[in-house]
Amino acid sequence: MKAIIYSVGTEILLGSILDTNSKFIAERLQDLGINLYKMVTVGDNPERLYQALKEANGKYDYVFVSGGLGPTEDDLTKETAVRVLGLEDEMVLDDDSYEELKKYFNDEKKAMTVNKKQAIFPKSATILKNNQGTAPGCIIGDKTKYILMPGPPNEMCHMFDEEVVPRIHTDLMIKSVNCKIALLCEWEISKRIDISGSDPTISPYAKTTGVELRVTASSTNKDHLEASLKKGVDLVKNTFGPLLLTTEDKSREEVLIDELRAKGEFVSAAESITGGLVASSIVDIPGASDVLKESYITYANEIKHKLLNVSYETIEKYDVVSPEVAGEMLDGLHKATGSDLCLATTGYAHLGVAYAGVLYKGKKYIRKVKAKGDRNKVRRVVKNKLIDMSILIVRGEYEDYIGI
Repeated sequence: MKAIIYSVGTEILLGSILDTNSKFIAERLQDLGINLYKMVTVGDNPERLYQALKEANGKYDYVFVSGGLGPTEDDLTKETAVRVLGLEDEMVLDDDSYEELKKYFNDEKKAMTVNKKQAIFPKSATILKNNQGTAPGCIIGDKTKYILMPGPPNEMCHMFDEEVVPRIHTDLMIKSVNCKIALLCEWEISKRIDISGSDPTISPYAKTTGVELRVTASSTNKDHLEASLKKGVDLVKNTFGPLLLTTEDKSREEVLIDELRAKGEFVSAAESITGGLVASSIVDIPGASDVLKESYITYANEIKHKLLNVSYETIEKYDVVSPEVAGEMLDGLHKATGSDLCLATTGYAHLGVAYAGVLYKGKKYIRKVKAKGDRNKVRRVVKNKLIDMSILIVRGEYEDYIGI
């Protein structure tokens, strides 16, 4: 099965809004085993939209279109698709859709006059109910099926899951496992593992939360699907060993919380460059109160001295961004909180250099972190490295990877 996605709207082309609909549809198509060939954005221009939709006719099994189903003059997606398929003479008022509009607008005459076009479809259309808004969608066409959905993301997403998915038939099954890899960046991961295979596919993804390897298997046979997926996951496990943090659908922070909860241990953080990002990422996870005692943002030097007893002499001699200062931050944090796992960060965001420190069971681990990008990206990288370090250290598996 082949598919193409069209997002309709000049505001998308102008960069005024982000096209999240195409991303959502693409992810769902992967789960459904439908091969997505293209994603295209077309402005609110009927002739350009006509040419785009016409070009797809006969080339794809499914043409997914979001946007342009509203009541205004520039909402012409349905009319344009109808013109492509030559269904103009089939247009009729759909009674059920019209009744839903009447309920929505309390049968207010002016509103009904403006919105009536939303209830008009070809006789052969399959109507897609919109439980979140006023514009129903529809499926039209024979060999190539045009699936027309509204533009507002909440409406489109609900319609896709509730109305579209049950009407899509495919024998191909697809299943993926996301493998979260510690400490390594995308290119380092690619050097260690063959990502050129197709059964299964193994692809690295650099996300804001860290790097992942997605193992994806596809087959019409369930046993072959599971065997292929297992082969790929086993390859990742054998290649990366303890650096594979988890294959479960959970964040790095959730992995850390689970490790600490199982041991009955607590964590605290003293943050400078990350400014609370470490603690916040832990607090974001339900159950964080089981392991997080307290944390500090020690941004200014005087606060590092006041709360953590970092000496001014150390700062002057080694600089505030140094392993020595990170070490004193850890000592002071442990003295102040008594937490089993103490975390510290200090760095220069504008230079992309920082030190991430961990104190656990009386031993300190301090790692230099370098990153490129704006200050927020640098801060996220430091946070991610620190969480990765923490998981490996708590598991007793960090020693062999200090140098990577």
